[in-house]
Amino acid sequence: MNSKQLLTGLVLALSMPMAEAGPIYSQSLLDDSTSFGTFSSLRGGNQVADNFSFDQEYSITGLAWWGSYYEVDTGDSFTVRLLSDDDGQPAANADILDSNSLSVSRTVETGVTDAFGQQVYRYDVSLSLMLGPGDFYLTVMNDADDEWFWADAASGDLTNWFRVDALDTWTDEYYDLAFVLSGEPAVIDVPEPESLVLMLLGLSGLLFRQRRRGTRSISAACHG
Repeated sequence: MNSKQLLTGLVLALSMPMAEAGPIYSQSLLDDSTSFGTFSSLRGGNQVADNFSFDQEYSITGLAWWGSYYEVDTGDSFTVRLLSDDDGQPAANADILDSNSLSVSRTVETGVTDAFGQQVYRYDVSLSLMLGPGDFYLTVMNDADDEWFWADAASGDLTNWFRVDALDTWTDEYYDLAFVLSGEPAVIDVPEPESLVLMLLGLSGLLFRQRRRGTRSISAACHG
């Protein structure tokens, strides 16, 4: 590759837009008021998990999920866990993320109720972790004893998992739970824009000198 080709490549690289965070995995909400949801409570005796996969490494920046309360609003204290894959099912312990201190933002999902006529809400948290490639499992549990239901999804692979407590084995079910992971693909470190500019200036000078040398060679040949 000559200096002109390299210069052109660097110009193109510098002009390419930077990757922006956005949805990288989605099991969209079943929003037609037919969602029964799944009881999911840390202290209430039922833990559920849904699976997802990545084919490359991602930087995870956010998580959203949907749910509803049965008669009593138990609040926005949730435990979020991420588990690795253990021979086709969730690992026994949350070996990637286990947190009940995340700041949860709740918003009304306007015009959407569950099969019991209860309001469906969207919950959002910020995350900062790297995942993939591989198979993973997400579990979201309300920390209260009263009933909170994780809403059904309109998309997915028709598989989720449940257990009564952490000492039990996981059992698979045949429906999906609504959640979205946000982030961006992990990228190889590249020079900062300032460094690229300096490289462009240096290569521009090199290209200019080569052109002058070529011009002088032609001139010498004409006067030889």
